Amino acid sequence: MKKSTWWIVGIVVVVVIILVISGTTKSTKTGPITIGFIGPLSGDGASFGETEKNAVIMAVEEINLSDKFKNQPISVIYEDGKCTGKDATLAIQKLINIDKVKVILGGVCSAETLAVAPIAEKNKVLLFSAFSSNPAISNSGDYIFRNSPSDSDVAKLDAQTILDKNYKKVAIVSENSDYSQGVRNIMKGIIASSSASIVLDETFTGGTTDFRSYVAKVKQSGADVVYINPASSGKTGALFVKQLREAGVKIAVHGNFSLGTPDAYATGKGYLDGIIISDSTKISSRLQILLDTYKQRFGNKAANDFEFGASYDRTHIIADAISAVGYDPDKIKQYLYDMPEYDGVIGKYRFNSNGDVTGGPFFTNYVISGETKELLNKQ
Repeated sequence: MKKSTWWIVGIVVVVVIILVISGTTKSTKTGPITIGFIGPLSGDGASFGETEKNAVIMAVEEINLSDKFKNQPISVIYEDGKCTGKDATLAIQKLINIDKVKVILGGVCSAETLAVAPIAEKNKVLLFSAFSSNPAISNSGDYIFRNSPSDSDVAKLDAQTILDKNYKKVAIVSENSDYSQGVRNIMKGIIASSSASIVLDETFTGGTTDFRSYVAKVKQSGADVVYINPASSGKTGALFVKQLREAGVKIAVHGNFSLGTPDAYATGKGYLDGIIISDSTKISSRLQILLDTYKQRFGNKAANDFEFGASYDRTHIIADAISAVGYDPDKIKQYLYDMPEYDGVIGKYRFNSNGDVTGGPFFTNYVISGETKELLNKQ
């Protein structure tokens, strides 16, 4: 073989070696697994959005410190859904079309989730909510999951608690939101089929701070109990109760989980004493440790204990799914449908054919006392 030929062969061998090394290097230096998040990070519902965001941060840090993904950590892009369908729609369009995510944690508010679910379903992007509870979410698509119970569960509990107290005249004051209206409609049906009657059914706009006209209607209705049903903020419900008591209306007050939040306590102070609410069941020791860590790290309490735990669980469930089947929404979807009972910090549960959580019970009743809540029926 001529010397020039050997020279050419040598160059080819060197090029081949470089290409092999280059290809190997690219395969080991993969980027992060990027997922999305949609929730209210500003506005009236910001405390709930921040709680879920912080829960995700804590869970992702644990996941990335483990050897679950090694050279490929999870990264989250957080978008502000502002508790509205319009803003949540803008957020999901960015996450899908620009960021190219295949899994989205959210929404927080039912209005967010109901608005983005059709978009996620159309694009075959997996959507996983930890707090949206409107019943319509059950039929929103094969790629839509939640580990929060439906409004139907909460509404049944709240309505039955009112009936068990033998109240005969019920007033319902609800926020004009997907969550609150879902609860309202179910409660109305249950109460209407009982010996009690609904003597007032009023709806207010989110962000309302002056409830004097509603208080006057409650007083005139002759109700012996009023159910206050806000969604966007604990402050909202607390203002209603405060103004009700300041007007001298001493009837019984029942309400939803938002009345047991730090925002509600700070606004309502002693005016909330004695009201009955529904909220998450007794906190497990595992969840309490996480809640204590949350307070130390972020300087305040989680807006809702159950919401924090559900968001924390959800993040670990998604990480388990990706580790098992890869970052493929079709395979992750099937993984969730087939998932055996998950032992999470909010309890043991799995998902049914609608992507709804089954297990629990997740909610019970409490009585507000100061800035704490005590079980209504202590065991």
